Amino acid sequence: MLFIILSNQQFDSEMKTNKWHVANQLVAKGHKVIFVDPPLRFKALKNFSKVIDKKSENLIVYKPINLLNFKPISRLNTISQKNIIESAIKILKAENEKRVLYIYHFDFPDLRDFIRDFKHDIKIYDCVDIYSEFPEYITGAKINPSIISLIQQFDDALRVKLNQNGLSLKSWVDAQEKWLCENCDLVFASAPGIVSHLNKWRQDIHYLPNAVIFEKYDHKNKLPEPHDMKNIGHPRIGFIGAIDSYKSNIKLIEDCAKTYPEYQFIMVGPEKVSDPNLDLSVLKSLENVHFLGQKPWEETPAYFDHFDAHFIPYNINDYTVGCHPIKFFEGMAAGIPTITTLSSIKEFDIDGYSTENEHQFIKNIKIALEEDNVQKRKARKELAKKHSWSSKVDRQVELITGKLNVRS
Repeated sequence: MLFIILSNQQFDSEMKTNKWHVANQLVAKGHKVIFVDPPLRFKALKNFSKVIDKKSENLIVYKPINLLNFKPISRLNTISQKNIIESAIKILKAENEKRVLYIYHFDFPDLRDFIRDFKHDIKIYDCVDIYSEFPEYITGAKINPSIISLIQQFDDALRVKLNQNGLSLKSWVDAQEKWLCENCDLVFASAPGIVSHLNKWRQDIHYLPNAVIFEKYDHKNKLPEPHDMKNIGHPRIGFIGAIDSYKSNIKLIEDCAKTYPEYQFIMVGPEKVSDPNLDLSVLKSLENVHFLGQKPWEETPAYFDHFDAHFIPYNINDYTVGCHPIKFFEGMAAGIPTITTLSSIKEFDIDGYSTENEHQFIKNIKIALEEDNVQKRKARKELAKKHSWSSKVDRQVELITGKLNVRS
């Protein structure tokens, strides 16, 4: 089969998310993939290399450029995208393959027009977040004092008026997801909260939680200790991921560090990605909190190897009810205790360290360190081993094949 994946995150991003894992698993299983990055705009062009990037014999990354997104200009974008993807199909020699239009990016510009114009055999919506709770869809675009930002704001305003029938923010998200639920052949969701969210518009949502490349994190002998951790003492409580206040509970992290001044809290990941006004000054003033910055995904297993525990201190809100972070099973694969605030994790919580009670969350950090042993580490690894990306993608392909067979 040929998969055309419309992604809302770039393939080459250092943070490897669901889309990257699924694309690579499909290629490993012999399918052909055209991975469509979210269209580049003015500011993103500084990192632009080439429109078509052939990564391997069966994988092409296409990087569209949409400087303006309102009609009638956006109509030209859609025609160009369709034609370039058709050219990429020829490069992959996939003209005779069944075409699976695999949609992550519900807000892909003029998505409905693209779906109408692009020839495909089946279309899938894979929902991995409750997008209506993203800051950009709650508060709107942030205003920055630059000419480019003003042009983009003008473009966004015209897009809402001319392309989206006046719908914007959460109302636009709901309208798009409702349309996708009603028009796609299959709908996947990565967390129970997302299933409940999408059930407003469709009942047959396939729940397929996130997974892990188990062998990447399971090591008989520890990987070499990262150089920026060598001067940090133990016990080490680690966090790997984006550090933003709409997702992470910054006050809870502060409370953890203050409660256990003898513990070292290590924060690995980019800061303020969706929240440029986030104030981290209090957290950074604490001597036992260490910000190490973003690391390439390939390097993160070494950090897990040298954590004593792993915590996911997320907010409890309408966004995180739909979160099933990839890093949960990565921590399990590494064998280390993982403490979370997420209800979506409870079905996999073999240690009992998942709670929505912040006071108990803080207590669980100490309990997890005191209880940790060889048997518990083995059980965590066994759990993670059952939830591989390979098995998840096998199930997705099985469902897609079944739907195609019914149609043929």
